[in-house]
Parts: sequence; structure tokens; C-alpha cells
Amino acid sequence: MRVTATLAAALTAAAGLITTAGPAAAAPVAHPVEQVDAASAVALRAGFFQQLYRGHHIMGWGHNESACAYIGGVQLVLYPLGRNQYLSALQAYEQERGVEGITKASVDVLGDADLLPPADPVAHCPEFVTGLPVES
Repeated sequence: MRVTATLAAALTAAAGLITTAGPAAAAPVAHPVEQVDAASAVALRAGFFQQLYRGHHIMGWGHNESACAYIGGVQLVLYPLGRNQYLSALQAYEQERGVEGITKASVDVLGDADLLPPADPVAHCPEFVTGLPVES
């Protein structure tokens, strides 16, 4: 996925707000940061959300096949059904309206547990890596 400089800054800032159950000094780092076409950039900015929901940092954007969602910096695999309806890897049989709706419903199923990274992440969504900052 390619991300414009403005969108890259927004994603990096949002990733900086994500906390994980790890060392207090852990700082998330977003990558890869590349370039997207103008239509994709508008869609990403228009649908972007980032918030704390039931103790989990969630964020997402996009629509249908371009949708990306994260819980605690870990990609949530979404299955678009059309007409802004989605299933997720956690909400296998209960569809929800919108990326934010399915992400919140997935957190409801997840409870206090942490989401594990998917075996087959969606290629068009960036990967967020958490860990100790690299010393230069």
C-alpha cells in the first residue's frame, strides 16, 4: 500500500497512540509508508477513526475491499459483504454496518484478551510493529 505524506503522518500519529501489553518504554512504529492514488487517499481520510473502546485502542478506514481495521495495533481481518456490511475473523456469523461498527463488535467478542496477528494479513493494510525503540 502506498500512503501520501499527510496520510502517513496521520497513521504514524495514530499508531503512536496505540499501547500494547509490554514494556512501558514500548513505542509502536508504523511501516511501510509509501504512496497511494488520490481517490484512495480521499477515501482513507474520510472514513478514518481512532479511539479507545472498552480498554482497546481501535482504528480503521476504507470501504468494502479497501477497508483496514486494527485492535491494539494488530490487524483485524475484515470480510466485506457489500452495502457497507462486514464480517470479521472474530464476528464470524454476525454482520455489522461499517468498519467502525465491526471493529467495536469484534472488541466486544474479544473482551479483555489481546488480538493475535492474523496468519494471512490483508496485503493492502499497513503493518504496525510494536516493541522497544531502536537505538541509533
